[in-house]
Amino acid sequence: INEGCLTFSPDGRTMVFAKGNRGKRKGAIDVDLYISGFRNGQWSEATPININQPESWESTPAFSPDGRTLYFSSNRKGGQGGLDIYSAQMDSRGRFGRVGNLGAEINTAGDELFPYVAENSKLYFSSNSHPGYGMLDIFVVNRVNGRTTIENLGQPVNSTSDDFGIFLFRADRGFFTSNRKGGKGDDDIYTFVNEDPNLRVVNYYL
Repeated sequence: INEGCLTFSPDGRTMVFAKGNRGKRKGAIDVDLYISGFRNGQWSEATPININQPESWESTPAFSPDGRTLYFSSNRKGGQGGLDIYSAQMDSRGRFGRVGNLGAEINTAGDELFPYVAENSKLYFSSNSHPGYGMLDIFVVNRVNGRTTIENLGQPVNSTSDDFGIFLFRADRGFFTSNRKGGKGDDDIYTFVNEDPNLRVVNYYL
């Protein structure tokens, strides 16, 4: 059994991850999301979360900064095609509901996966169908005056290979994964610094 693609709630006490390849259906891709809680010094036995669908693939989960929304990718019926990004709301009992497709502005007939919401609430994701350099590229969703635009992060973050799994540990620097040439193997982890002079870090004191 393979486990991976995990996300933690902001307090570090809830973990959601993907588990697959249980071999229940020969030749089928069998991946679901599981949840575990850290209580009394140990992690509870992981259980499937209630938004999985038996005939679909669910993976690449990501909590929002407030821990109340879970984003994930799925090929369930009713989407735009391929893998789409969905959101689900978590209630006070830790159950998920109000599952929604993020819509045609973000999802395409191709694959959208590896969502990530930064501290400034901007949504990042990877896609092989939005205009890019080829294979998977990393994009960011910008909302200005009620209008949504999808921006390719450009080079050198994106390449002609697969680029995905972005994570910002500061507003101007982070990590991502790529299988571009020049690495140590297949998928490698890279770090970057954003030196855009227009990037500003604003601190609010309340």
